[in-house]
Amino acid sequence: MVSMKKWFLLFGQVLLLFGFTWVGKGIASFLPIPVPGSLIGLLLLFICLHNGWVRLKWVEAGATLLFSQMILFFVPSLVGMMQYPWLLGGKGLLVLIVVVSGCALVMVSTGVVAERLFKRGEVKQLDPVENV
Repeated sequence: MVSMKKWFLLFGQVLLLFGFTWVGKGIASFLPIPVPGSLIGLLLLFICLHNGWVRLKWVEAGATLLFSQMILFFVPSLVGMMQYPWLLGGKGLLVLIVVVSGCALVMVSTGVVAERLFKRGEVKQLDPVENV
């Protein structure tokens, strides 16, 4: 059984990741550039990891947990499409093709990159809860 301490550490890591997202969104609201705040937050996290200001072990298990549950983040956007019935017509078919092919391309490319990194031994597979 997983201890409560590990769950709290995991929760703290996820909060730290969301903190970078919120900071990025705050920066994006002040800058006149068309870049989403979440990408700015991701860039800030990358810079902090690269410079050693944030250690990988501070966010690794939380990121692994979020990646393992990523499909749940796409459900609200798909349900939201039901509010726009015109998307289900002729234009909707084109939108559906773009969305499905884009998702498939992302899933395949992520799988290929992850598999190659695992084979090279650069990345080890983590259990998001046990490795906190």
